[in-house]
Amino acid sequence: MNRKFLVFFAVAGLLFSCAPFSKEIRRQVDESLAFREMQRDPQPYLGKTVIWGGVIIEAKNRKDATLLQIIQTELDYEKRPKHLDHSAGRFLVRYKGFLDPAIFKEGREITVAGEFIGKEVLPLGETQYSYPVLLPKEIHLWPKRQEFHPIDPWYTGPYPYYWWPRYPYWRYGPYW
Repeated sequence: MNRKFLVFFAVAGLLFSCAPFSKEIRRQVDESLAFREMQRDPQPYLGKTVIWGGVIIEAKNRKDATLLQIIQTELDYEKRPKHLDHSAGRFLVRYKGFLDPAIFKEGREITVAGEFIGKEVLPLGETQYSYPVLLPKEIHLWPKRQEFHPIDPWYTGPYPYYWWPRYPYWRYGPYW
């Protein structure tokens, strides 16, 4: 019995580790590279493949590319952004082609596997900010997170739980 559980968890771990990206990309990534080091001194890291993620601030379509401005956050075991209120800085993704800004809009969580190609200095408010730039190999746009409902964690409707009862709580609502 215990052996079945071990096999199940081993297979599940293999399937879900770095799930959004291909094996080829995962082999190329150097996990030891730190975002702050690459931002501070980009020269030694040019051409390295990294996986960075965060929250999209802006998507600008240019003549030959789309430029995504992203606020960097830590990534969890799935490579999904976590601790969205903490960041080491911002970075740019230069995608050769068109990305629809209605889909890649402000506030969406994104993870990018790409080649580090240097930095670009752009205005940020009244100052000049040095953005690390990635040329993406793979992009994963995460689905929006569901809000947690304190009474019914499976509830996804637009109304309060007592207006739209859901199993198994339908018997225990305030009107029953």
